[in-house]
Amino acid sequence: MYSILYVVFVLCVCVCLQELLLSGMPEIDVEDWCTNTEYTSGYDPEDPVIQWFWEVVRSLTQEEHVLLLQFVTGSSRVPHGGFAYLMGGSGLQKFTIAAVPYTSNLLPTSSTCINMLKLPEYPGQEVLQDRLLVALHCGSYGYTMA
Repeated sequence: MYSILYVVFVLCVCVCLQELLLSGMPEIDVEDWCTNTEYTSGYDPEDPVIQWFWEVVRSLTQEEHVLLLQFVTGSSRVPHGGFAYLMGGSGLQKFTIAAVPYTSNLLPTSSTCINMLKLPEYPGQEVLQDRLLVALHCGSYGYTMA
């Protein structure tokens, strides 16, 4: 059972890393990202969860920035001109963070066709950081619990 899961995990990681291997590690401007973000489902820029999120993002490595971008948009590259020019399934679509009710161990999820991060209303920054890093490093690949 574990060997099958390992093979599936390795195949998923290989597919996700192909773009990085072919195009290299991009530089990501977190302030541009933050400036060009929209909030929905109850979040706004002053919400504590959003403040924690951007603090966590600022503390991430460049590799983790790329993993987050790829997790939410499906691409490891920022468009020419910056985050204001992110494309979605039907044209320009800014990075969006949507509130999701919190339950224990819930991971963030995304809708890559609309550049949306579905971020649970975590009770603290440490929990948010832990769950975000699990989602980025292990991948949620359709799973919301870990």
